[in-house]
Amino acid sequence: MKKRKLKFKVKVVFLIVFIIVFLFSTLKLLFFFKDNNQSKKSNKKLNEEVIDIKLKDDEEIIKVDFKKLLSINNETVGWIRFNNDKVNNPIVHTSNNDYYLNHSFEKKKNQAGTIFMDYRNTSFNDKNVVLFGHSMPNSTMFGSISDVFKKDFFNDEKNKYIQIITSSDETFTYQIFSYYISEKEEYYISTAFNDDESFQKFIDTIRKRSYREFNLEVLNTDNILTLSTCYGTGNTTKRQVVHAKRIY
Repeated sequence: MKKRKLKFKVKVVFLIVFIIVFLFSTLKLLFFFKDNNQSKKSNKKLNEEVIDIKLKDDEEIIKVDFKKLLSINNETVGWIRFNNDKVNNPIVHTSNNDYYLNHSFEKKKNQAGTIFMDYRNTSFNDKNVVLFGHSMPNSTMFGSISDVFKKDFFNDEKNKYIQIITSSDETFTYQIFSYYISEKEEYYISTAFNDDESFQKFIDTIRKRSYREFNLEVLNTDNILTLSTCYGTGNTTKRQVVHAKRIY
């Protein structure tokens, strides 16, 4: 009789624990999707308020209202456009690589975070400018970078290029020369190099990692842009990486 009561109590305890874990996980998931949707709405509103696109001789002329952006977030350093504007976001820069993992552009707690420049970078003229963003399930932030790994992605010529507009109104265009999936590491996000030789070695290494060969010369006199985001779910250690060189 005592054994039966003990077994019953154990089952009840397990059931209570299961219910608590289930409720906690459900709430966590609900808050995640809430943050995800809020982030998407906020970025759409930002686009409507600060981006002005005009056509001149069949060429898009982009004007970003950085005065407005800086009034919202004084750590704004630029704007990124990529993948037919699936990536179309402000870029921020602060003293660490943690804060914007869970804070929105408006500096509010949000699991979607925002796109940010590596804290070790000083400007877009660094040899390797590194940008981070979450791989969100609704393709916001760097969620659409997974498109790069699709077989037909580069069939569209425009998909080779990433555009950066800086807060000082400079416009830089970068062309992709490497993409791959890597374990989380410090090497590919190196931002400073001892000399031209070490930078050239870096370029050669990340080129060899690429899943596709690109007919694009990259030299130690070039400036590199690196995009990094998670690959997989949960506490994944893998990263999707895209490298591009500034062409003008």
